[in-house]
Amino acid sequence: MPGLRLFHADAVDHLGREEPYDVIYSVSAVHFFDPNRLFPALADRLVPGGRLYFTVLHTNSEGRAPSSTPTPRPELLHLAGGGTLTLHMWVLTPDLWESLLDQHGVEVRDVTALDAPQETNRASYRLFEARRPHN
Repeated sequence: MPGLRLFHADAVDHLGREEPYDVIYSVSAVHFFDPNRLFPALADRLVPGGRLYFTVLHTNSEGRAPSSTPTPRPELLHLAGGGTLTLHMWVLTPDLWESLLDQHGVEVRDVTALDAPQETNRASYRLFEARRPHN
């Protein structure tokens, strides 16, 4: 696709070296970063009017609900080749994600629920659409 650039790097370090973006899109990565570290970098690298889209875990496959405090918690990931891995993730309520973004000058425009299609899997994600306002 013309103009598409893909990077494999620490997001915050990368954003600190790049020119501002019109659009930033992230699938299932934001919840692995401390939002107090990531959101200032994202806000700084969105042009005025720039858009941010990202998905985050909302409810894990066992049905554990999101936290109302901005702290990471251990989550068990099931690996495609078998086995599991425990990682710390920020699994926050939509209101808390919105408040953290707002603190850094990014406005949430919409939040969409993305639920697992299997009834036995209670995992649910949230897709956020946000924008840096024109100043």
